[in-house]
Amino acid sequence: MNLFFKLFILISLSYNILFAIVMEEGNLYKEKQELMAVKDELNEFYESKELEYQKRKAELENIHKKIKDDEENIIKIRDKNQKTLDEINRVISSKAMLMYDKMKVKIVVNIFKEMIKNDELDEVFNILIRLKDKRAMVILKKLDTKVSTKLMKQMKEHEEKIKKETK
Repeated sequence: MNLFFKLFILISLSYNILFAIVMEEGNLYKEKQELMAVKDELNEFYESKELEYQKRKAELENIHKKIKDDEENIIKIRDKNQKTLDEINRVISSKAMLMYDKMKVKIVVNIFKEMIKNDELDEVFNILIRLKDKRAMVILKKLDTKVSTKLMKQMKEHEEKIKKETK
C-alpha cells in the first residue's frame, strides 16, 4: 500500500504541476492578447493624433503664408502711400517756398517771429533751409540774435549732415 500511496501522490503531484503550467501558459497568452489589444489601441490613437497634428500644421502653414502675403501687401501699400505723401509734401513745400520767396522780407520776418513765439523754431528752420541763401541771410539779420544764432547752428549741422551723407 505504501507503494500505491506513493504512486498516487506522485501522479496527483505531476497532474497538479502540469495543470499549473497549462494555467500559467493560458494566463500568459491572455496577457499577451491584452497587451496586443492595448498596443493596437495606442497605435490607432497615435495615428489619429498624428493625422490631426498634420492637419493643424498644414492649417498653420496656410495661415502663416497668408499673414506673410498680407504683410507684403501692407508694406507695398504703405510705401505707395508714403511716396504719395512725400510728393504732396514736396508740392506743398515748393508752393510755400514760392510764396515766401515772393513775400516782402518784413512780412516773412513777422510770420517767423509769430511761429517762434508758438515754439515752431524747427518749422522756421525747415523753411529757411529751402530759401535762397541771400534771402535767408537777410531774414536772419532781422530776427532776434538768440534765435538767429540757434538757426545758424542748425543750418551748419544740417550742411555737415548732408556732406557726410554724400561721401
